[in-house]
Amino acid sequence: MRKIWRCLLGGMVVTGGLLLIPILGYASEENGNEVSYDQVATEEEQVKPQEVGVEGMTPIYATDVADGVYEVEVESSSSMFRVEHAELTVQDGEMAAVLTMGGTGYLRLYMGTKEEAAMGEISDYIEFEEDDEGKHTYTIPVEALDLPIDCAAFSKNRERWYDRQILFQAESLPSEAVLVELPDYEALRREAKERRIEALRAEKEETEDKTSDTKEESAPATAKGPAFIEMEDGEYAIEVELSGGSGRSTVNSPAGLIVKDGLAWARITWSSSNYDYMIVGNEKYLNLQEEGYSMFEIPILAFNEPVTVIADTTAMSTPHEVEYALTFYGDRVMSKDETPQAAAQKVVYMVLVIIVVCALVSYWNKKKRNGRR
Repeated sequence: MRKIWRCLLGGMVVTGGLLLIPILGYASEENGNEVSYDQVATEEEQVKPQEVGVEGMTPIYATDVADGVYEVEVESSSSMFRVEHAELTVQDGEMAAVLTMGGTGYLRLYMGTKEEAAMGEISDYIEFEEDDEGKHTYTIPVEALDLPIDCAAFSKNRERWYDRQILFQAESLPSEAVLVELPDYEALRREAKERRIEALRAEKEETEDKTSDTKEESAPATAKGPAFIEMEDGEYAIEVELSGGSGRSTVNSPAGLIVKDGLAWARITWSSSNYDYMIVGNEKYLNLQEEGYSMFEIPILAFNEPVTVIADTTAMSTPHEVEYALTFYGDRVMSKDETPQAAAQKVVYMVLVIIVVCALVSYWNKKKRNGRR
């Protein structure tokens, strides 16, 4: 009887094991298809993306464009992913583009999101090629013009996939290349800007109404986005003052002032190359320069009062976040051409011109003297 029970028990164990094998195999296969999140940039590691395109655009597909090769302008959702030059090829109802990048910080691209890239096959990745100048180029398919396209980029230094969006501008092609009627882009941009400004004004008025009774004159700025400024879009300069930290670091003043859709942004250049990111209004902004002094494009949260910012420095044995305060003086805005740097550049040019003129005069005088002999 015991032998019978042992046989039955052994059979149950073997049967259970055989049944468990495919289950474990399936679980292993499922786990193998999961996203490798250690190669996906977190929200904290990724700079807040900028919108590409404008509301009212309609996609322009390959069948809407004449076959040929064209230079095309490309918008990017991140200043860290700058397309320096792009060449679009249209042939047999398909489009592809060769992108020449402004930097060499990415190893490969994937046409999709960062999560999809982490799950992708090696054959799906688009590796860079070097051109004659050593710049990175990528050849990618183009679904349509005037359409935001997801494009994940793998960082060489951080070994992470980052979400990017690019948009190929149909209006940058020759007029005869596009076979359909394009919208009035200036009107679309004007309408979008007006909507944005109206929304900002309404938000500002609502905020002022809520805080007018409690706001102290010395209270630091608490806004999370760039301040509204009554100026035409463009690039200017603004005086800025830095305080806090050890007192050894400084920022260039005047700083660059960029007005986008009525909003104020600053281009801050530090006296050191050791800053790798800044935190302004709870948003992280990364260094824009791979070489030279650290430079950041950050929102101006308020004018004429200290705004607390954090800058991470790698000058010490380990990175340290240091708290500073920036004060942007709204009554000291000037044209780019009026800055001391621009004035110094003009002086250099004038000196060079004077040297060239003097050399020419000396040459002609010497030639005349030789002719008299």
